[in-house]
Amino acid sequence: MDDDYDSGEDIIATSNGAVTTTNELLSRRKRKRANKEAAAVAQLQEGRTTETSAKKLKTSSEGGAAPIKGSNKPTKTAGKQDGKGKGKGNGKGNQKGKPMAKDSGKEDASSIDDSIAMMDTKIMADFVAQRVQKLNKDLSTVELGDRIPPESIYIDTTAHAAERSLQNLCEYMEKFCTKKGQSSISHLKSSPKAPGSPHTIFISPAALRAADVVRIMRKYQTTDSQIAKFFAKHVKLSEHIEYSKKTRIGIAVGTPARLVDLIKDGALQIKYLQRVVLDVSYLDAKKRGLWDIKEVQYKLVELLAFEGVRRRLEGGGEEDSRGLMFY
Repeated sequence: MDDDYDSGEDIIATSNGAVTTTNELLSRRKRKRANKEAAAVAQLQEGRTTETSAKKLKTSSEGGAAPIKGSNKPTKTAGKQDGKGKGKGNGKGNQKGKPMAKDSGKEDASSIDDSIAMMDTKIMADFVAQRVQKLNKDLSTVELGDRIPPESIYIDTTAHAAERSLQNLCEYMEKFCTKKGQSSISHLKSSPKAPGSPHTIFISPAALRAADVVRIMRKYQTTDSQIAKFFAKHVKLSEHIEYSKKTRIGIAVGTPARLVDLIKDGALQIKYLQRVVLDVSYLDAKKRGLWDIKEVQYKLVELLAFEGVRRRLEGGGEEDSRGLMFY
C-alpha cells in the first residue's frame, strides 16, 4: 500500500490537539503531519493566552484592576492587598495589612489619658478597687480587703491642671511632694542616709517609659541622692540588689515586677518611704495604661498590698505628703 494514499477526506487539526477525519485509512505520514499541525496550533493558542494574561497583570499593577463589565462600583487597587506580612502599598505590616505597633517610649498627645487629672481620692479608690476585684475574682471579701488600698491613703492631685505629660512631671512633683521643714525641691533632692531607702517610688508600666521618667527627674539627683531606675530589661536582678545595698536613693523609678523583687529581697528598704506615684496617665502604643496590662497589674497589686508599704503611706498631711498618688 502506498504511504501517500489519500482517501479524499480532509484532515483537521484542532486547538486541543485532536485530529478529526472520517477516513480510517489515513497514511502514517499524513497522521504524523496532522499531529504536528495540531501541536503547533495548541502552542500558538497557549502563547496568545499567556501574552493576554501578562498584559492584564501589567495594567492592574500600574493603574488598578480593570472594573467588572457592567458594574459602576470602584475596584480595589493592587496596592491594597491582604497578604502575609504585606500592608497597604509598599509598607511593611502584619497579616492584617497594618503596620506592626512598637512602643518607642516617646510621648505625644494621644499617649496621655486626660481623665486621670479629674480623679479625686474617692474616684481613685473606686477605680483601683474595681481593677483589683476584676483581677482577683476567686478571692473572698476578706482577702480582697487586704489587697485593696483604703481611700485614706490617696492624695488628691486634681489641683494640677496642666497636662500630665513628661514635660510637666517636675511641676507636679514639686507641688505635691512636700516634707515639713523643707522646700519641695530640697526634699526631692534629699535621701535618707541608709542605702536603698527612697522617700518616693514612681511606678511605670514599661522599661522605656521608666527610662524617660528618670531622664526628666535627673534635676533632683545629687552625689548623695540618686534617681534610680529599676527594670528587668538588660539588667540582672543581682546587679540591682548590689547597687541598692550600697547607694543612697532619693527617688526609685521602675516597673512593678522588679520593684517587688527588690523589696522582697530587702535590698530596697521602705522604712523611710513617704509616697508611691503611679504613672497612670501614660498610654503605650496599644493604648494600654498601667492598670490595663494584666502581668503588670498582678505585681502592682502585690506591691501595694505589702503591709509595710501601706503602713508607711498612711497619716500624711499638706506639709508632709504621704500616700498614693496618680500622675
